[in-house]
Amino acid sequence: MSKHIQRITKSEIHTTYLGKTIQNEIVELLANKIKNDILAKLERAKYYSLILDCTPDISHMEQMTVVFRFVSATESSSEKPAEVVVSEHFVTFLELQDTTGANMTKVVIDKLQELGVNLDDMRGQGYDNGANMRGKYNGVQARIRQLNPRAFFVPCSAHSLNLVLNDAANCSSTHRWSILLNHLSDLTIKPLSATRWESRVGAVRALRFQISGVYDALIEIAEDNTLTTAPQVKSRAEAKGIARNISNFKFVCSLVLWYDILFQINIVSKMLQSQALDLSLALEHLNATKSFLCDYRCDEEFAAMVENAKKLAVELEIFEGFDVDDPVRVRRKSRQFLYEGRDEPIVSPEQNFRVSFFNRILDIAIQAINERFTQLSEYNELFGFLYNIGSKPLTDDELLKHCKDLHLALMSDDQSDINGVELWYEIKAIGRRLDTSNSDPKSVLTCIYTSNVVEVFPNLSIALRILLTLPVTVASVERSFSKLKIIKSYLRSQMCQDRLVELASQLPSKKKLLIIWTLKDLIKDFAELKARKIHF
Repeated sequence: MSKHIQRITKSEIHTTYLGKTIQNEIVELLANKIKNDILAKLERAKYYSLILDCTPDISHMEQMTVVFRFVSATESSSEKPAEVVVSEHFVTFLELQDTTGANMTKVVIDKLQELGVNLDDMRGQGYDNGANMRGKYNGVQARIRQLNPRAFFVPCSAHSLNLVLNDAANCSSTHRWSILLNHLSDLTIKPLSATRWESRVGAVRALRFQISGVYDALIEIAEDNTLTTAPQVKSRAEAKGIARNISNFKFVCSLVLWYDILFQINIVSKMLQSQALDLSLALEHLNATKSFLCDYRCDEEFAAMVENAKKLAVELEIFEGFDVDDPVRVRRKSRQFLYEGRDEPIVSPEQNFRVSFFNRILDIAIQAINERFTQLSEYNELFGFLYNIGSKPLTDDELLKHCKDLHLALMSDDQSDINGVELWYEIKAIGRRLDTSNSDPKSVLTCIYTSNVVEVFPNLSIALRILLTLPVTVASVERSFSKLKIIKSYLRSQMCQDRLVELASQLPSKKKLLIIWTLKDLIKDFAELKARKIHF
């Protein structure tokens, strides 16, 4: 490039190939190369999952991201060993004029036909919890399952786990911000975010460990007599109200409780964003979270929470306990029968806080986990016998039943992807030849391709590929949204859709694909595109 620029400046050549048209052609060439490579891999993999999500761009156009998830498996050869890779690839952005389930389904199906992707080979759908996506009757998943019953819908686990908070942090003036900095030398206060899943625990953590500094700053603002304008007087009143609220012992207890819960939820939320996550591992993380919530709901943990709250109360110089003067409303339940005894009313403020707040929050959280992940548990029950093949204590009859159930689940129009009885024989045969310490689906599939025995275990290899294809999270789609905001920014809000897709397809995650192609190959393709000479 340096030599090319020198020749241009010395007027040795007059064709620079640096104009905007040439740049767009090069961008289009690279984008098509990446897209064709992904579609070729998808065709070899056969089975795939579709992951979708929507977000508005800077020009207020609704953009739907399309991501394909599939398993690339190659047998070993003299040149390279066998390889099994679970991949999620961004393909395109689609503009939506209407976000109803019917229109979104039509747009998706039209795009699949344009790309030459067979709808009948779809085995999984991964969306968020929006009604237009996951609706039981009119959602995208329901309409696609009407066309392909084997396209299992797996709701995003990370979205299902995410706790939604509606409050947002207001911007502060420079004067009030400087006061806050005076009381907090190591400032880590964070606002709530509508899109960042871990922002909740970050916001609560800041207040949990810096509450005394925040309180002092609020008091200084509330007592600042130099703030006399209408907005400033309003700010003083708000600061006084917030300071009064956070200096309440019940608030301090709730702060400790929420931080303990969100800290555990944040760990699982991070793990559920992994591309390599499968059904069994996702349920394992969720069950660990449920166990934490159940264990937390006990006398010992409540007492520990109160003790931590008392330490914060000492920093705030407030009463270290529940206010005895706080009136407790006594509700008496009407008796349906004469022999029923009356409920003992709760008169202790501490006991009332535990019953109405502490226990209630944990009960709702436990119940939500049970309800929101019912579908994930059902799929795990359907495919779960494929985990740890050879090490699970299943009888022959139990294993045969699981194989036949999977056979029926993968059937459409009297045709199934596998034969249940043959799968039973294959699992029994390969179970004797596997290392039980490393018998997860991906390891078993790698073992089959390494030994070049795919033809011997066809049903098992297909079942494992479909299992690994099922999506557990839509994190890959969420990551494409961040690139969308970088590419289509305020200064480039009028960018056409084709250029947006072409630039988005060349994300940093695609650099591995670009390395595969040599620079000479790309130059050759560009030269053939721009050739003007005619060979007779």
